[in-house]
Amino acid sequence: MSSVLAQSGVQADDIGIFDSTILDQWEVPFGDWIDQMVDWIDANLSWLLDAIRWPFAFLLDNFVNEFLIEIPWVWVVLATVVIGALVRTPKVGVAAGLAMAFCGLLGTSYWIETVRTVGMVLVAVILCAIVGIPLGIICGRIDSVWNVVRPILDAMQVVHAFVYMLPVIFFWSIGVVPGTMVTMVFALPPLIRLTNLGIRQVPEDVVEASRAYGATELRVLVDVQLPLARPALMTGLNQTLLMSIAMIGIAAIMGAGGLGRLVYRAVQNLDIAASASSGLALFLVAVVLDRLSQPEVSDGGNMFGRIHQAWAHRRDPEALLKGVDDASLKPKDDSEDENYAPSTGRERIGMLLSGVGGAMAILSLFMTWSRDAGHLSGHARFADNDLAGQAFGGFAASGGSSVGWFTFGIGIFLLMGSVVFLRRPGSGSRWFSPDGATLASIAMLFTVLTHVVARSAPETVSYSHGIGAYLALAAAAVATVGSVMALLVAPYSPLRPLSRRVGWARVLSGSVAVFIIGVGAFSGWSFDERLSGQLSPEQQVEVERLQQQARDDPSKAPLNTLEVGRIYNKARLSSKIVVDGMTDGWRVIGESAVDSAGSPLTGAGLGRLALVTGLIGSVFMLPAAGVFGHGDRWKWRWSALTGGLGLGVMLIGMSWAASTMRVSPPLYVSGAGVLLTMCGGFFLFASSRPLLVEFHRKKVYEDDPSTAAEAVLAAK
Repeated sequence: MSSVLAQSGVQADDIGIFDSTILDQWEVPFGDWIDQMVDWIDANLSWLLDAIRWPFAFLLDNFVNEFLIEIPWVWVVLATVVIGALVRTPKVGVAAGLAMAFCGLLGTSYWIETVRTVGMVLVAVILCAIVGIPLGIICGRIDSVWNVVRPILDAMQVVHAFVYMLPVIFFWSIGVVPGTMVTMVFALPPLIRLTNLGIRQVPEDVVEASRAYGATELRVLVDVQLPLARPALMTGLNQTLLMSIAMIGIAAIMGAGGLGRLVYRAVQNLDIAASASSGLALFLVAVVLDRLSQPEVSDGGNMFGRIHQAWAHRRDPEALLKGVDDASLKPKDDSEDENYAPSTGRERIGMLLSGVGGAMAILSLFMTWSRDAGHLSGHARFADNDLAGQAFGGFAASGGSSVGWFTFGIGIFLLMGSVVFLRRPGSGSRWFSPDGATLASIAMLFTVLTHVVARSAPETVSYSHGIGAYLALAAAAVATVGSVMALLVAPYSPLRPLSRRVGWARVLSGSVAVFIIGVGAFSGWSFDERLSGQLSPEQQVEVERLQQQARDDPSKAPLNTLEVGRIYNKARLSSKIVVDGMTDGWRVIGESAVDSAGSPLTGAGLGRLALVTGLIGSVFMLPAAGVFGHGDRWKWRWSALTGGLGLGVMLIGMSWAASTMRVSPPLYVSGAGVLLTMCGGFFLFASSRPLLVEFHRKKVYEDDPSTAAEAVLAAK
């Protein structure tokens, strides 16, 4: 070192302690030490590295690649519904199944990566549970072990994943196995900490009492400590799962598959469409896994709040147990001296009509909905513009299509709700009620109107509605009248007193919803590039001239080829037809779009129906917000109507998107206006839902001397 300094003209003894260059004389070779250790481990402990790799590779190969990915998507969705219903509630199971099904509807590649993501996360969580739960139990029972493990957990949580990602890559290369290893390291600490805390929080007197009765330490652990620590264990597993999902992106950088790879690839390629689709699928997977793994006592809260809590407390997960209580210790509210208020004759007639309407709607689906052409499908598939002599039912792609399927689902709901209500009012789901029937029947009415009022494709030769469509419309009207009739007399009341103030926030939200619906109605509802690439006569002449010039003079071939490509690209853009939901279509360059006969190309015109429905909903929002009165039941009724209209707007957009998606070729897609319309409808519905859930059917008690109570008690 001194020779080097002498050559540079600086003597080692001349460097003062305040000179930063003196640090080079005392440089600690920490990085070199670690590099030497890594080289030694790689050279001498290959058997240990293979042993560590084996469980990851075995589970990923056999459980994910050979099992999950090979299962048909329908069975995966059904299994999700069943698992959700068993471990949580039927409502959670159905919602989880729908979310998984939507991931598949994004495309085959998205479905495969969705299943691979679920498999990777489950493998990581399973291995974390195998290691973390026993280690957490030992830490909770032996203080010396906890004193050793705690600083290691602190390091695992404080050190960034990129730091220990490099040695993992060095030892095990890149791919799904090392990606899952890094995920496990990141997700393991919360489970160990919460398991340790759960064991330590078991009351000491309970443990001593079990020992006093002669229980062995194994019985104390299995019969006393683990059952009482179950909320902490479940919270730990849930936090581990959330941390595993959060590492999907880093695992993708290491070459792992799954939705993280699609997101990473979309970011690299600046592909907005792929980024949005893969991001949505990743969000849905996270919601499904989170909901299925939540502790029983933490049903409340939303996904964003739970992820925020997980990240906020990733270094002190014990704080998450402050709001967790053992639900088994809480008294159940199952008093036998209370009953729901009986239904009146008018209410029963109304709910009966809603059920009849649902049954009629189901029956209509087996009748003819379309003749001689595909009504909605003709906009996306040219072949459906002329189907002379053919008839199609409510489920057929050229008939009712998605409108029929949505009608079928709502009809089943109305029929079930009517049967349950007539058997015993107040039993079953909260929404098997007059307000739930009102929401469903109004939504079905506008769903069927989507098929009835839509314009056929411009080149349709001949088309007529079948009897099934009109019967479905009549059924929806009957169900709507019946449900509103029941709504007017239903004995419902809020769980707590409502505010006497005008809900201006609801009025504002309704206005915003209508604005979004309006923007969606005037935006593109379809993007059609099927005619792209067709050259105009002038362009065709120019292309032929350039090609002939290239044949005569080969030196000009490269430039002429580029120019021909530019002409074709310009023709593609100029032939791209965007049709909105209100007016005639237009070309991207600003010219009016016309068909082969010279007539203006028009869409289905469903933006008008959605906008009118949204405007009616915004008007209904005024009495629902208390602008014209503060009666609780007054607000409840108008909120049910507003929510039904919001659902109707959502289903208008969903029906168009699903119907065209079912038959569309690669160059035809529904537009962003459909998404905005659905969002506006959702906001309109969401603004009404909080007030609706406050209302429940009134109850009568055995010591109530009223006539209603006597009627209930007499029927027992």
